[in-house]
Amino acid sequence: MNIYFSVGEKIVKGRTTCPKCKHEFVLDVEKDKETYKVTCPNCNNDFTIKISSYDPNEKGECSWEEHGEPRKTILSSIKPRTNKPMIAAVLLIIVFCMGLTTAVFSETFVETSLDIASEMGIKGTVELLVTDQMNQSIENVNITIDGRTGNITVEGLFHLENVTLGKQAAEIYAEGYNKLSYEILVLPVITTYHEIKMEEGTEEKTIPFDALGCSLIFAILSVFALFGAVSCLKRKHFDVAVAGSIIGLFSFGFFTIGAIISIIAFVIILKCKEEFDDGKKGKTF
Repeated sequence: MNIYFSVGEKIVKGRTTCPKCKHEFVLDVEKDKETYKVTCPNCNNDFTIKISSYDPNEKGECSWEEHGEPRKTILSSIKPRTNKPMIAAVLLIIVFCMGLTTAVFSETFVETSLDIASEMGIKGTVELLVTDQMNQSIENVNITIDGRTGNITVEGLFHLENVTLGKQAAEIYAEGYNKLSYEILVLPVITTYHEIKMEEGTEEKTIPFDALGCSLIFAILSVFALFGAVSCLKRKHFDVAVAGSIIGLFSFGFFTIGAIISIIAFVIILKCKEEFDDGKKGKTF
């Protein structure tokens, strides 16, 4: 009993017929073997087949099969490379430079940019978690921000929307504790959140805004935009390029300008997804 297989990888698939019950079935064998012992799944008859290479001109040859149908290979069409990844890379590099510049001169750019945004009517949201030194909530805490006063919840959380952007002093007072003037930076889009621990006493204290910490955050976020630019230049790791453009939104390079450029880069990256290599299996389709 002969059986013919198409020559493929190390394992090949072919079709044979049991000489006893004439039942036809498909099986996989190793390509390098000359003979192969087979058991018919219908009548359990044992027989040996001789394995030959596929010859379309020879009678009795068997075809490749997959789920009962001849195997078909579908190749994706090769699309020409465009300059879209390069454009996206340039835009993300601009975002990186803007973010880094904003980080170095954070206080000046922050105040100027937020003043412009405030004039456009953009507001921010503030959340403060006020507790004592033992992380316990404090009763009857009064907080004033941007000329507006409110009370905290039982959990010690203070939430205020439509706050003017820029530096704001949160005036915090609770009986038996030091009166605190806590400077915060109110930003657009994201909620400004701070955890504040009150100290017992009768003094008045001022905690200035930490410009260095703000600069460090802007610098770190800007680096992600640079990673995305490198991925675009190499046309590899589509997910890194997308992440870089999204995180670049929050690097606040010249604030609104950097965010707008990041959005444009993000759209361009999505449009040229098929030009990226995922680093493992070739093109990403």
